Amino acid sequence: MSTGIKILIGVLVALLVLGVTCVGGITAFGIWFVNNTPEGITLDFDYPDNIVVGDEFEVTITVENLFDETRMLYELDFYAPILDGVSIISFDPPPATDDGQVIFGSRTIAFNQQIPAEGEIIIVVTMAAEQAGFYTGDVDVSIDGILSIHSTTQTLVIDEAP
Repeated sequence: MSTGIKILIGVLVALLVLGVTCVGGITAFGIWFVNNTPEGITLDFDYPDNIVVGDEFEVTITVENLFDETRMLYELDFYAPILDGVSIISFDPPPATDDGQVIFGSRTIAFNQQIPAEGEIIIVVTMAAEQAGFYTGDVDVSIDGILSIHSTTQTLVIDEAP
């Protein structure tokens, strides 16, 4: 066997080992990330069933801490599909930061607020309905850091004005 063929086989084996290692690492990170939902946190979303184009309406998000220790509401992420038919007017309480931009498919709003032990934080998001349709997307709530995420899927149904 020539030296060139030996080198080629060595390079191919090295690439195969590197590929398997990368795929394994990415898979392990994905499994860890999906299973990294914060314990002791419940979410409740409340919004109107009958929304019509032109309406202003409120989405009330209740983040409850079931543990007897203070937790941190780090940030809230709205993924683009749920925002396609609406615009966000305001938040109560006001966030620490919100640039209003959808980046990499989500709008991230930082709150950095403590959730009292065995308490809750209520966030009221005022929105305006702009376009009729069914808008389904994920809403992520980061607790105690950006890699501890409670994710939920929500659907807004907006009807045409009569």
